[in-house]
Amino acid sequence: MNENDVNMKKPVEKEKKERQKKKFFQKRSSWIFLSVLIALIILLGGVVYGYFSGINDRVSLAESQALPKIQAQIEDARLDIAEGRYQVALGRLDWILEEMTPYLTEAELAEVGELYSHTLLMLSSSGSPTPFLTPTPTTPAFTPTPDLRGEEELYNTAQQQLAAEDWAGVISSLEALRNKNLEYRSVQVDGMLYVALRNRGVQKILVEGSLEPGIYDLTLAERFAPLDSSAEGFRTWARFYLTGASYWGVDWSQVVYYFEQVYPALPNLKDGTGMTATERFRIGAIEYAVQLANAGDFCAAQAYMDQAMTLTSDPEVQPTQQWIADECYDIEHPPKRETETPEVTPTPTPTPEGTATEPTVEPTTDTPVP
Repeated sequence: MNENDVNMKKPVEKEKKERQKKKFFQKRSSWIFLSVLIALIILLGGVVYGYFSGINDRVSLAESQALPKIQAQIEDARLDIAEGRYQVALGRLDWILEEMTPYLTEAELAEVGELYSHTLLMLSSSGSPTPFLTPTPTTPAFTPTPDLRGEEELYNTAQQQLAAEDWAGVISSLEALRNKNLEYRSVQVDGMLYVALRNRGVQKILVEGSLEPGIYDLTLAERFAPLDSSAEGFRTWARFYLTGASYWGVDWSQVVYYFEQVYPALPNLKDGTGMTATERFRIGAIEYAVQLANAGDFCAAQAYMDQAMTLTSDPEVQPTQQWIADECYDIEHPPKRETETPEVTPTPTPTPEGTATEPTVEPTTDTPVP
């Protein structure tokens, strides 16, 4: 190896050592950076966990503090309803819905909604004006306040229509409100829809004679809250009326069966024909009585005929009534037949031979009696 080769080898070895040293520091820097990054991630995770844990703790604390208030207001509202203080009860329920909705369970929300509907119904039934409560809306954090002027106007209009008992107007306004904002005061809107649909359904059944539309309105109202006993009864009688009318002229026994149940409860209930339940029962009972009489069952026929004629005396039907009554009387009181007494021929008593029989002498007026 000459001197030139030695001189060339030294720079190469030096350069190789520098590269190795540089790679070492690069590797060491990578590990340091990775360690710092992991530490930062752990620190950040701890901060986030602590933040959300603190939020959860605050939410849990708020819920635990809200629960007694909610239950107390619900119980007080029930007491107010029972004692007739419907407006006070409505105020309590509005406070729950507007201030405590985030803390309500589904069961509590359903309970409050049912109480709200019932209270509105009691107010409308008692003739008390529905209070126009306009609470201050609460604005969620970091959420811009939405422009609710359209919804608020529709809601207030519906309240005024509810107080005026304009049921169709209430339903129209609230349907427009729902189309605009489905979530706007949803429980209060449900309660108002329940009252409007329930009362409109009853009005159609009792006043207008529109039985099927009335039944439909009551069925829609039932989606928001259970029907009260009165509305449920009206719907049942309307269904019975329609069922009985469907047998008209086809099966008089079914006509009598259904209208016999309807007319004592709602004698003036009618459908589009204008015939009341009482009149339908009267005609059905007469037709069924004639049918039974033609079949020979006069006494059963008389019971229905008498019931029909008691409701309204019809001179044209009276001859038929009398004929049926006479036939039933003959069946229940058949004529008594006289029984003839058969003649009895006396049988002579035999006497023993050799024994004389003394003749019996009957006294006469010519024979003197000693």
